[in-house]
Amino acid sequence: MEQPGNLLESTGSLLPTPSVHRRQVAGVTTADHSRVAAALESATSENTRRVYSSGWERWERWAADRGAELMPADPAAVAAYLAERAEQVSPAAVRLDRASIAAAHRACAEADPCVHEGVRQVMRGISRTGRGQGRGQVAGLDWRAADLAAGIAANEGHSLAGLRDAALITVGSDALLRVSEIAALTVADVQVQSDGSGTVTIHASKTDQEGRGHTRYLGAPTVAAIQRWMQASGISAGPLFVRVRRGDVAGTKPLDVRSIRSIIAKRAAAAGIPDRISGHSLRVGSAQSLAAAGAGLVELQQAGDWKAPQMPARYARHQFAARGAVAKLRYQAGQ
Repeated sequence: MEQPGNLLESTGSLLPTPSVHRRQVAGVTTADHSRVAAALESATSENTRRVYSSGWERWERWAADRGAELMPADPAAVAAYLAERAEQVSPAAVRLDRASIAAAHRACAEADPCVHEGVRQVMRGISRTGRGQGRGQVAGLDWRAADLAAGIAANEGHSLAGLRDAALITVGSDALLRVSEIAALTVADVQVQSDGSGTVTIHASKTDQEGRGHTRYLGAPTVAAIQRWMQASGISAGPLFVRVRRGDVAGTKPLDVRSIRSIIAKRAAAAGIPDRISGHSLRVGSAQSLAAAGAGLVELQQAGDWKAPQMPARYARHQFAARGAVAKLRYQAGQ
């Protein structure tokens, strides 16, 4: 008979290692542990697990150096750690570290030290004193900038990498995709309509962990860019965006999120766009272009699958201001 295991022992990259937190649960077998661990691992995206893992490791090193209890952590120790981190990084980075500590405690059925009022007050102070600190919001690649970057990439000697990058940029722009969603696309996810336009299906995303899926529109120029890439590369099934090997030969491995971020930044720079560009810039820029064209906040939420209005409202705040009451009624802007 199998020996009881720790139901919430390690789940890989999200929770602490088994040596940190062991709990013997009567009647729970090692097979039970494996199934629960797999379910917990699937509950969050790969990117979230990676962020939480890094955050937990930083806290682990700090606690070891100070001789502090790792788990359950004392709220006073957590507050001291976060305050020290705030001297080194932006408030946003401190919040990620706090979230990492909180997630590990919750998953191990331990009291979350981050809900303590003392920790909350420290975080409020960090947020207030850290206003304006950090790198700030990335620049958006609006429709014009995305088309320019894609056009330059496509005309780069008609290389495979150029055709791929042009298709990747236009798909990301039309569908307001996150880099993780671009990386997960397959050929079967793209459907072409009789008028040359198309749709792309996103099967799972940051806000759709259950994989219910949703469909976004692709303009005819974007579909044409996809078809040029597929024809030149010979891809007919499997991952839509793959690595290009030496000799201008398409590989079989899909691009990862890091490569996609690099491609977007590289192509934007080639187009002469000097701003700080990231993988999120296509999504931000499309939201801004939609708002400038007259889309409302609800339409932005639907277009980008935002569950709450705060983020699209923040991205498009300047565009919404230009369409606001003062602009229209005092200065007749847009009339």
